Amino acid sequence: MPVRLVDGQFDFSEGVDSNAPRTKSSPIVTHGVKPSQVAWCVNGNMRGGPIAQRPTLQPLVGDAPWSGIFQGGWLYQPDFTDPILILVIGGRVYRVRVDTDDSVTDISALYATGSDDLTMPLVEQCHFTQSEMFLIIQAGDFVTLPLFYDFGVEGIRPESLRRSQGLVVPGVSSSKNEIPAAGPMDYYAQRTWYAFGRGYVGSDIVDNTSSGSSAFDFRDSVLKLTENPVAYGGDAFTVPTLAGNIRALAHASNIDSSLGDAQLFVFTRRAVYSCVAPVTRNDWTSTTLNNMPLQKLVLNKGGSYGDRCIVPVNGDLFFPSPPDGNIRSIQATLRYQQQWGYVPLSNNINRVLNFNNRALLHASTGIQFDNRLLMSELPILTPAGVAHQAIAPLDFDIISTLEERLPPAWEGVYDFSGGPLILQMWEGDFGGRERAFTAAWSELNNRIEVWEIRGDVRFDNVAGGGGGTRVTRVIEFPAYTFDSPMSLKELDSAEFWFDKILGTVDCEAFYRPDMTSCWNPWSAFKLCAAKDCTEDPDDPCPDNGYPKEPWCEQDAVPVVLGKPPIPKCVPNAASKPRPSIQGYQFQVKLVTKGWCRLRGMLLYAQHREKSPYQGIACTPVPSTL
Repeated sequence: MPVRLVDGQFDFSEGVDSNAPRTKSSPIVTHGVKPSQVAWCVNGNMRGGPIAQRPTLQPLVGDAPWSGIFQGGWLYQPDFTDPILILVIGGRVYRVRVDTDDSVTDISALYATGSDDLTMPLVEQCHFTQSEMFLIIQAGDFVTLPLFYDFGVEGIRPESLRRSQGLVVPGVSSSKNEIPAAGPMDYYAQRTWYAFGRGYVGSDIVDNTSSGSSAFDFRDSVLKLTENPVAYGGDAFTVPTLAGNIRALAHASNIDSSLGDAQLFVFTRRAVYSCVAPVTRNDWTSTTLNNMPLQKLVLNKGGSYGDRCIVPVNGDLFFPSPPDGNIRSIQATLRYQQQWGYVPLSNNINRVLNFNNRALLHASTGIQFDNRLLMSELPILTPAGVAHQAIAPLDFDIISTLEERLPPAWEGVYDFSGGPLILQMWEGDFGGRERAFTAAWSELNNRIEVWEIRGDVRFDNVAGGGGGTRVTRVIEFPAYTFDSPMSLKELDSAEFWFDKILGTVDCEAFYRPDMTSCWNPWSAFKLCAAKDCTEDPDDPCPDNGYPKEPWCEQDAVPVVLGKPPIPKCVPNAASKPRPSIQGYQFQVKLVTKGWCRLRGMLLYAQHREKSPYQGIACTPVPSTL
């Protein structure tokens, strides 16, 4: 009687690895997919071990008065209220009250007076940073002077938007000199740092009573250039010629410093440099082109594509780098400085990175939300500019334990190719609640919209009506060898263990033997759990508009699949074709549409004897060698 074999998994906490051989690791396949990983996953969430669903997208702003290309935005933090969203679209600056009613105001028109033009040129990307209460917006064309925005404080100072004066008296320490036209910026060591070309320089320090004004408690000194002769002279400290133009300025936190700031990192496309700027005003005043701040090379093979995609995570910075948007971090780069080659952190998701359009990666965007790094992938051109079809999530929660330190886990990819397409993402703190937003291009409505990323809502676009849109998840398990990779087997059945089922879940299972490329259909089935009494199949209650008490999520353990239907033949160049249910290893793919969680999967097979010389095809021996 044949012996029934079993293999499977009940822990997926280490995410995906599409760079390893797709076979589950064993003493023979030592570098295969780990027992707590899957080969690939779309729209999954492996936190805690099971495979749940990605966060959903919920609409906030739809039919807004803007039009034109999307040029960027910033989640602005006022002094005493929750954050608000500032967007630049079609050259105009808009305020979106995501803290209250999601209302949209064109503040370029609201605060324009006479000939004072408060719009931006139609450049592809604007640059932003917040210094104290001021949001600084640069066009990045090195010609247009930046805009300064302040939300104000009720009863103390009004909301304002104005244009910088620029270098009114270049070469002279005058309080009229303000930040000129530039590119990427960062608020570091209590100064506004800005870059143009290969150069970068900083503003006055905050609370400078000589250049600041009492109306702003002298905090507006961060907009002024009076302290350093390099700054008010219109010059800059520079990176080497071979590095290229500066793409971003950013810093990470450092709990060992008095200001909480680490070094300033200067990103070009080819390299990353660190700069230790003088802290005191006296030291900064004496810094000249002949006495530059200490500048060191951090990474000489792969910098950053832009400034929207550099994500601070504790004391580290994560960013996509050449050639395909490979994710790197500053700390990992420094840690492996003595190793051969700079290995990126994202080899596990090469399956999506390999399809990135390199010409569009300058528009990459990223955030840290819900203890995950979310980095945009698969950029395409839209009428609103460059948008992204996917997000790559890196889960840090797997390392949040005192018992063991584990590396973060890549969870595959979140698929938004069906829309809305991601333009830019932001995250912020709203009274202790973490919220995340995205500006998105809606191909359905042909407009720019604002959506919120929600981890507590089960279905996409719930506010759009109809109970929301179910999310489709694709899980590719590793190929199982049943601890016997050298023996022939016949696929017999499978078990899927589900819980947290709510509503209708449509499922399809596929399989393939050995290293074949094509998937074979196995089974299609449906899981159902009523959301409330209106979906009770035995005694449904009327849907009369009153709130319904939600019903509990249900379990389905196990869902058993029988032997695959009449198998197709797998062609074999060396012998006769064999049935697709026979092989040395089998891989399974599960596609689900709806809210549920997969706790585990078991795959069953039976031994099959292989006769001597089976599979060998004899060919004539050549007469000459």
